[in-house]
Parts: sequence; structure tokens; C-alpha cells
Amino acid sequence: MKHMKKLTSLLLMLIMIMSLATTAFAATVTVSSDAILQGHTFTAYQVFSGREENGVLSDVQWGSGIDSTTFLAALKADTAYGNLFNTCTSAAEVAAVLSTNTSNTALANQVAKLAEKNKTGTGTALTVGQNTIADGYYLIVDTTGNVGAGGAYNAALLQVVGNINITAKTDAPSVEKKVLENVKYKANDGYGAGYNDVADYNMGDAVPFHLIGLVPDMSRYDTYKYIFHDTLSAGLTPPAAASVKVYLSADKAVGGDTDVTSNFNVTVAGQEITVSSDDIKVISGIAQNMYIIVEFTAVLNQSAVVGLDGNPNEVYLEYSNRPDQSGSGDTNNTGKTPEDKAIVFTYKLDVTKVDGQNTATKLKDAEFVLLNSGKTKVAKITNGKFDGWLNIPAAGADGKIPWPTSSILTSGTDGLFSVTGLDDGTYYLREIKAPAGYNMLTADIKVIITATTSNGQTWTDFLASSALTGLAVTADNVAGTGNINTGIAAITIANNAGSILPTTGATGTTIFYVLGSVLLVAAIVLLVTKKRMRRFDK
Repeated sequence: MKHMKKLTSLLLMLIMIMSLATTAFAATVTVSSDAILQGHTFTAYQVFSGREENGVLSDVQWGSGIDSTTFLAALKADTAYGNLFNTCTSAAEVAAVLSTNTSNTALANQVAKLAEKNKTGTGTALTVGQNTIADGYYLIVDTTGNVGAGGAYNAALLQVVGNINITAKTDAPSVEKKVLENVKYKANDGYGAGYNDVADYNMGDAVPFHLIGLVPDMSRYDTYKYIFHDTLSAGLTPPAAASVKVYLSADKAVGGDTDVTSNFNVTVAGQEITVSSDDIKVISGIAQNMYIIVEFTAVLNQSAVVGLDGNPNEVYLEYSNRPDQSGSGDTNNTGKTPEDKAIVFTYKLDVTKVDGQNTATKLKDAEFVLLNSGKTKVAKITNGKFDGWLNIPAAGADGKIPWPTSSILTSGTDGLFSVTGLDDGTYYLREIKAPAGYNMLTADIKVIITATTSNGQTWTDFLASSALTGLAVTADNVAGTGNINTGIAAITIANNAGSILPTTGATGTTIFYVLGSVLLVAAIVLLVTKKRMRRFDK
């Protein structure tokens, strides 16, 4: 009689519980009730029948769950291990080969794959809890109809069945999406400084993103498909495919990592970016628990939503999830992770021009330009929306700056002018023309837009209202009003009527004052003299 000991699966941990009665012809298989197995079903296919005693199977015959003819042929044809089975003609002889190679886990894995492909329809369904089946050498297969998002099928295994307990060890990748907040969040939470779930930007800005995929245990797969599916909202313009980079990293941050872009195919169709590999196992140096990071920028365009609901975008990962298949990524052999999201916000500045003495009076035809925080750039405005920064032109011979027409903001009959698509931050408004009959402001107005956003790695409910929770604005330290729903930060600027004469003591001004005073005195003297002369005449 031939003897065969159990073979250990890489992806399923099996603990042998020896039968208390050595003459038993049946055994108990217990499927763990661990949460990871909830929703999974298993089927046991008998490869060899026989009698189990102390982990040894005797009286070995072909079992009811295997097509012995095709299975034996597949063993002999296997390019890696076929030489071990060339002379085998019976179940006992195949068992003898396996019993002399009990420590060869690669052989066990390959035999399990071949058995899975050559099993019959005769199997015993296993449920969570205890199941009684006849002694034998079994292929135990995860026959779950459809694993949930983020799950994977358990690898099939071969096992001498006495009394055993099955606890599953599944391994699947995960994916995260992060956006760079370039101003108010500088923390490095392991993703690189500033990379987190929430950001705000000007329209026209290039917004950096990272897609971070975990590398799972791929040892039971011949090939391993790995596909990022990223979808941008309409307010974000996708990058050119050639600009997308892919890195292999030991952590979740990009920096000095191996560029593996050539191992992936990048396509951009509409708002979807797809970064795919039919087999990441061929990437040099790749290992379990490393990370594949996709890096790209997307421009926040003039279709962006202002305020809530923001501009969310999402990613999910498609991956091989049947370890006993080829890993070729056929529709039925891949799974998908849960989606992860990042969100980008932008805001609108509303300015109302009013009479300084009567704020109910709105002033039209006031002209302003919007400057950056350093007063080195002037905003370009297209159809009321921010469209980038321009250099401030040099002043002309008359000392005046010839402001670009595209930068000039003019108040309407309601006194209002607006700029849509601004980041949280500091700006300056400079009046370049006052309304008729009003004094022009002599100093720039400092405008600060402050958005309260949930920066960090904790935005997990994917609600825009939990990512943006407040909006405030000040003009020269005077509070305006902010509305997160509309994204509008509103301020009021007043002008006073009348003429303002310079008081700097300039020469021309002094002469004007002195000459005026002399003329006034002369007029008074002349008036007094004439009155006296009239008295004398009388």
C-alpha cells in the first residue's frame, strides 16, 4: 500500500486534528466562522479514496471527484513537474510521488491547479461549521458565486482528510487616491507632504494626484492582472496619457522610486484614466506589500463646481482573484476593490461697490484688478472666471499701468462684480477707475478667503459636506459673508463722493494754496477800500 501525507497550501492554513478512533472511515471538516469567510462557500472533491490513520492515507484509489484520465494526462504534460509522473499509471503511484515531495509547496500548488481543472461535478458542499465526509485526499475549492468588492477566492488545496479545521487566508490588493493640498496642509502622513483626501485650487491650476495600489501575495498565480480605473469629474481635465507615470515603491510616497511606467498601458478616454498591466509579476523587484503608485495632474477647468458639491473623483482597482486560474484577467477571474475618492474645491468672490454714505446706493462702472498675494501678478478673467495669472505690465511714461483688458473687473448697475474659481488664500483688489463723481481708493484692499476643509486621511464617508465645512472672507480685516453651498465669499467696498485735494506739500500744491490765499486777501482789501471811498464820496 502506498502512503501519502498532507500537502500544505500557501493560501489556506489547515490545521490537522487527528481522529480519536483509528478505525474511522469518516472525518469531520470544520469551516471557520471567521468574518473573512462570511459569504464564501466551499466544495470538497475527492481525488483519492482510502483509509486515513494519523494523517496517512492507505488503500489509495481514484476518488469520485476527479476525472482520473484527464488529470493523469495533465500531470504528465506539465512542463515543470511532468517528469515526476511520467511512469505513473494509477492513483497509488501518483500518491507515491506526492508522498515523497511533501515539502515542495510549488509542486502542491501546481497539482492543486491541475486537479481543479480536471475535477468532476461530484463534490460535497461544505458550510460554515462541521461537515462529515469520507476519508480521502481532497481538493477543496472556493466555489463562491461572486466575492464581494475587495475580496478574493481562496486557493484550492489538496488535503488528506481526517478531522480538519479550515481557516481561510485570502489576500487581495487595495487602492487609495490622494490629492496634493499645496498651501494649507503640509503634513506628511506617509503619503508625501501635502497628499491627502481634500484640496482647493484656482481654476486653471494643474492638480497633482496619486493612485496607490497595494501589491498582494501573488505566489499562487501564474500571472497577475492589475488595472487602475480612475474617473475624474467634469471639472477636471484629464492628462495626456504620455504624461502619466507609474512607480514601484516600498511605501506610499513617491520619491526616488523605480519608474515602471513601461510595464503598464495607459489610456485616457473621456474622463476615465486606465492604467493596466496584464501581469505585474514580471516587474523586476516587485514583492508582496510593496506599492504601485500612479502619478498625474489634472487641470481644474471652468466647468468646475463652485462650493458644494465640489469636484470629487474616484478610483477602483481591478485584479486577478482566482488563484487556481491563469490570472489572465478574464471577466470571471477578476475582482474589484471598493472605490476610494478625493475631492477638490474652488470658490467665488463677490464684490459689491456702494456709496460710503449710503450703502443702499450701488455704484456702477467702478473698475478693479485682482492681484496675487505678492502683488506680482494680475488675474486674467474669462467670462467672469479666473483664467490664470499674468505679469503686471510696466508703467508707461505717464506713470500709469496699461492693465490688460482681460484683467479689468467692472461693477454693474447693481454694484456687483465677481471672480469665480478662486483658491482659499490671500488676494488684493486694486481700484483703477472710480465711479463718476466718486474718489478713487488710494490703497489696495486685502482680501482673505478662508475655507475650512477636512484635510488629512480621514475623509471616509465621501460626503462633500463633511469635506468642506466652512467658508469665510475678510476685506481689510472687515468680515464679509461666506456660503459653503454656493461657494460665494461676499464683501462690500465703499467709495465716497467729492474731490480729494492732495495734502503732501508738493511745490505745485503749495503755490496753488499761497496764490489762492493772496488773491483772497487782495479781494478783501479791495472790498474794504471801496467801502471807505463810498463814505468819503458821501
